[in-house]
Amino acid sequence: MKKNILFILLAVFCYTLCFANQEKELFDDGVLLFKQDRYQEAIDKFSGLIEIAPGNPDAYKNRGVCYMKLEKYDPAIADFEKAKELFPELKGLYSNLGVAWYYKKEYEKAVKNYDIEIEMAPDNYIAHFNRALCLTELRRDKDALDSLSRTLSLKPDFYWALCYKGDLLARSGDIAKAVESYETALQKDHDNDYAKDKLASLKEKNKTDQIPEPRNNPPVIQASTNTGLSLQSGAFISRPNADKMKTKLIESGIDAGILIVKDSKGRDWYLVRSGSYASLDEAKKAVVVLKEKTGLEPVIRPAGNW
Repeated sequence: MKKNILFILLAVFCYTLCFANQEKELFDDGVLLFKQDRYQEAIDKFSGLIEIAPGNPDAYKNRGVCYMKLEKYDPAIADFEKAKELFPELKGLYSNLGVAWYYKKEYEKAVKNYDIEIEMAPDNYIAHFNRALCLTELRRDKDALDSLSRTLSLKPDFYWALCYKGDLLARSGDIAKAVESYETALQKDHDNDYAKDKLASLKEKNKTDQIPEPRNNPPVIQASTNTGLSLQSGAFISRPNADKMKTKLIESGIDAGILIVKDSKGRDWYLVRSGSYASLDEAKKAVVVLKEKTGLEPVIRPAGNW
């Protein structure tokens, strides 16, 4: 086979030299357009390259990434699968498939591709992190924490891995370890408010949980006149962060607002709330809908109060 290929190359040397130059030009142009965020134009270049070099796996892979940027996941997956058919060991290919299947909400398929990527490149900390995100969607939080531990063993200063670890620990009820994870994240990035807000929220909640129930007449709580339950998608000390969350909900078709309350230290908290539900069952159903639309994990709270 190698002799046949060599013979063909020698026989058409002049022709293939021009052909190779054209391939390189199309490839380089596609990469440049991609870097300029001109994804459709980049797709056109890679499509032109595929026409003259249908056996080029990188052309399919790169075109697939462009489709991903345009949120066209089906053609992206088709291109990645073609690249896999041509060159199964292509670097980063299975991570790309993992991302595509994640956005398609096919989390099992995403995990399978990340497993292959990790087998090929065990030190790829991004693959471990993305795998954790998929496992969480499958409610496999323990496995997700294991993936995050591997991520952080490879990249100890990875801010978002530390934050996500804190989120999962908090959800499991391990508040002390969650606080520790958020505090470590703060040490890595003082300017990012995510860990700061989460940490403050956890500490305030812990303080509230420790307040004993009154034995005699309970104090009158000054709050809104709203009754029932609402969904809380975030609690922030920073108003701009609360506004961002509110905007995200509204853009997803959720009617959201911001409830401003003061904690025991007199600080203003901005609670992003949505809905008003007469029963816990109604609120739980709304949680499922909100998660499907936004990917968020809201908590159920008394309307108008902490």
